[in-house]
Amino acid sequence: MHTKPPTPTRLLPQQTRVIHASAGMRLRVVSGRVWLTQPHVAQDLFLGPGSVVDLLQDWIVVGADAEPAGTRPELYSEYVLTPLVAPAPGWFQRLRKSRIANRVRSGVSVIW
Repeated sequence: MHTKPPTPTRLLPQQTRVIHASAGMRLRVVSGRVWLTQPHVAQDLFLGPGSVVDLLQDWIVVGADAEPAGTRPELYSEYVLTPLVAPAPGWFQRLRKSRIANRVRSGVSVIW
């Protein structure tokens, strides 16, 4: 199976977004410079092209720096988010079957 690479997310200077990554996401900076503010982390991270960070919580703010690093300012900053672990094919069907089997054994009615 051939998978298409993820499309980068573009941010204009000083633009921000909120990332929910409690399931685990990897952020890779493609161009420009971005900063991350994470809950319960005292210091922000400033990341340039090629930088990678693994995210494991919700409510992370990612923003484009006002003036991206480099001699020629970029028009935007870009980053790519990918899951830390890709689900195995058929994971939902296996989960559903195991839950049904557990409920049948326990005498609980199954509604899906």
